[in-house]
Amino acid sequence: MNDAEYQKVTVTVKKHLNLDLDFYKPNQMMRRLAGFIGRVGADNVNEFCSLIETDADVREKVMNFMTINVTEFFRDTRHFDMLRSTVLPEILKKNPRPKIWSAGSSRGAEAYSVAMMIEDIAPGTKAQIVGTDLDVNIIAQANAGGPYPDAEAKNISASLRDRFMEKKADGHYVNSEIRSKVKFKEQNLLTDRFEGGFDLIMCRNVVIYFSDEAKHGLNKKFSAALKPDGILFIGGTETILNPRDFGFDRDAAAFYRKSTAPAQITRAA
Repeated sequence: MNDAEYQKVTVTVKKHLNLDLDFYKPNQMMRRLAGFIGRVGADNVNEFCSLIETDADVREKVMNFMTINVTEFFRDTRHFDMLRSTVLPEILKKNPRPKIWSAGSSRGAEAYSVAMMIEDIAPGTKAQIVGTDLDVNIIAQANAGGPYPDAEAKNISASLRDRFMEKKADGHYVNSEIRSKVKFKEQNLLTDRFEGGFDLIMCRNVVIYFSDEAKHGLNKKFSAALKPDGILFIGGTETILNPRDFGFDRDAAAFYRKSTAPAQITRAA
């Protein structure tokens, strides 16, 4: 795929999917698209763009491909262990009604994981948990609470599975108690305005193909959306270079604190 072909795809995707590829790393995206076009039955870029314009099923496949809808409960268990043992207790001690955001939440496993965890360690907590995603079809699946295949539910402990999940023929479902604790809505992280006052923001394994400029802008918006001393929880393989540039201190791997207060997360033993 050459630059002119990529520009044609960029214009088509923005028009029909409301997704701006200018925020993504062009070389990486061109390589990914070059291998993807044939999988939707197109022989070249022109056919690919025509299918986006005319075929709703292809548009859904392209959206899923672009936004990397990968989800898993308690993904990176080591970091979720720290969230449970240290981060959430600290947040709950400061605010009995914490405001928590799962950004780029896909089918909702991350947001539901936190809801289960809070109900387990502090039953009855009236947390405000919101999950957002660009893909309205994915949001519908999140609101339904499933089905999630075995591979996506494998990290749920037996005790949490027994209390908060239901096994059906087509997979695992989050029960009504936990579903009622999470609200999902459509949002474009790169262009939409953010709410504020969050105690915890999770944006994990979402920005892998974003340009550096897009990542920097997003980190500034996350910092502004957090309360003083609030926590940003990112993916286990991700890092924020020069976190002070965005108003953060690095507390531990994957955890960044809005650097307006001296308190620091202590690593779990």
